[in-house]
Amino acid sequence: MQKITWLFLAMILAFWTLAAGPAAAQDAGAAAGADQPAAPPAAEKKEETPTTAGPIITDTCIPIGEHQASLAVQGALNFYAADFTRNWRAVSARGNFYTLNMPVKFTYGPAKNLETYIVAPFLAYWANDVDRGAEGPNGERSAGYAGIGDITTVAKYLVLEEGDIRPAVSLEGGVGWPSGHASHLNPRFLGVDGLGTGSFNFITGFNLFKWVKPFLLSSNIWLNSPVNVFKLDGGDFPQDVRNRENVTINLAAEYPVNKQWVLLLEMFSTWDWENFGTESLGFQTPATVLGFLPGIEYLPTEKWNFSAGCAVDAIGKYGNRYITPTVAVTYNF
Repeated sequence: MQKITWLFLAMILAFWTLAAGPAAAQDAGAAAGADQPAAPPAAEKKEETPTTAGPIITDTCIPIGEHQASLAVQGALNFYAADFTRNWRAVSARGNFYTLNMPVKFTYGPAKNLETYIVAPFLAYWANDVDRGAEGPNGERSAGYAGIGDITTVAKYLVLEEGDIRPAVSLEGGVGWPSGHASHLNPRFLGVDGLGTGSFNFITGFNLFKWVKPFLLSSNIWLNSPVNVFKLDGGDFPQDVRNRENVTINLAAEYPVNKQWVLLLEMFSTWDWENFGTESLGFQTPATVLGFLPGIEYLPTEKWNFSAGCAVDAIGKYGNRYITPTVAVTYNF
């Protein structure tokens, strides 16, 4: 575990070191020519960063423009491929499980450098041929359930604009609300009626962005601190539950082929741990997952953006392994 963690941190450091390298080399070249005669000033216009639809999983760093708004709808179909063990191995899921996740995201810029957004996900879970030794009370091995999951509200503020070497930096904070169906689950639904975490999730973190021609590089580092709103069964003394905190670390690289087509590659990850006071029977297990998403973006007009990709969980500890084809549509008002 320690070797994997240090390797991942080294990947992040290398990612942003490479991002700063070309800009630093450009500055060094300018310094080397300082003794040359000064060239007459040219009326050059600063080149603008290419417009893209943005990554599918990784959140953007630069807030939307002041008094501008957008509406995004995403469709992701999770194929439950396997279970991860404590030894980072993938084993059979002992059944066929699927999730259709359709989050609707509305974004608005109330002021300069400030963005707010709300995400409301529609979820549909279903399973068949379940063979986990815990079928339903009437021998059910198939089930399905659908509804609204946990709604998330977020505010993002740009604190540092992109420089010649430094990336742009924005701070992010938000709350995930326990609006999903997470408690009083019906045994005949085999657990697929659990549409939420049953907790308030307090999100704090920062985002980075750097344009290193021809690539647009983005990343998120967020701390998620969930607190349950229901108690564990404990006889006369039910216990409050604080779920395990986890860190989300995402990296994305976009390559604009032209003004309409953009190639995309993302690395997504969630890293959990058990902190002091965390109950071992909390709703969330101490799961860790790291995966990749190759994709493509299409921008036919300034108003419409389309994206498609497929996320694949590569390695993990506990939790589930998914293969997730995803499409997204964004309309800019």
